[in-house]
Amino acid sequence: MGIKHRHFIVIATFEETPFISEEFTNDWIEELVKDIDMEILKEPSSVYCQEKDNEGISSFCLITTSHIALHSWEKTNPNLVQLDVYSCKPFDIQIVLDKVREFGPTTIGSKFLNRSIRATGGWRMFEEGMG
Repeated sequence: MGIKHRHFIVIATFEETPFISEEFTNDWIEELVKDIDMEILKEPSSVYCQEKDNEGISSFCLITTSHIALHSWEKTNPNLVQLDVYSCKPFDIQIVLDKVREFGPTTIGSKFLNRSIRATGGWRMFEEGMG
């Protein structure tokens, strides 16, 4: 049985984050959705946060099979970007990495999680409504 709940997490650092504009970030996420053969359920929404020590873009896009979220910090040294792609439909994680690499990150890391209920072995699970 194939993995049905895929959660791919990317963390990258940059001398200067490319995600400083809400419009640019929305366009980039729309391209990513197309590149990994997904469908947009609700258009990307990006917001710039001006809170001290948290300056940067946060973005979210609903896709028919789940979501994509991106957070970018432009005042950290180095600048930081975190990206989550979660989907019940298979997608090529290399495409996601290549899209981020187009911006020339200083470092990049990733982790793939199988989030299906059958993959929760080792998790601390609780029975709800038993108290």
